[in-house]
Amino acid sequence: MIVQHYNPQDLEDTVQLWYRTWHHTFPLLQHPQPYSAWKIRFRDELAARGSVWVAEVKNRIVGFVVVMKEEHYLAQLFVAPSYQNRGVGSALVKKAKEICPLGLTLQTLQENTRACVFYERHDFQVGNLSINKINGQPNVEYYWLP
Repeated sequence: MIVQHYNPQDLEDTVQLWYRTWHHTFPLLQHPQPYSAWKIRFRDELAARGSVWVAEVKNRIVGFVVVMKEEHYLAQLFVAPSYQNRGVGSALVKKAKEICPLGLTLQTLQENTRACVFYERHDFQVGNLSINKINGQPNVEYYWLP
């Protein structure tokens, strides 16, 4: 596995991974935005403002992380279901901590218990509870301080 900086030519593969993995993780939730909105958001917001890194296995993107460096915010971290529990997420969290060595915050849906356990295993602490502004679901904030 290689973790490398995102290349804009990988937009479609990265967004497809994001979209498919989100829907696999939350099969009972209907996301309010169509795929086209996800692609625009990734290109115009996340990739334009954030530091994006992808994990590749055999030249195939299997995960990615987006860090908003100025805000010390881990905006997105997704790993394809078939590559979960193989160290991909851990490598991406390590990269996020390298980008923001003074600390990070993130939000995930409260019902995403696998992600909660994952972040807690990587020394993130529970913070505030809120509502996700895009999909209206309950969020939990996590923070990491070195």
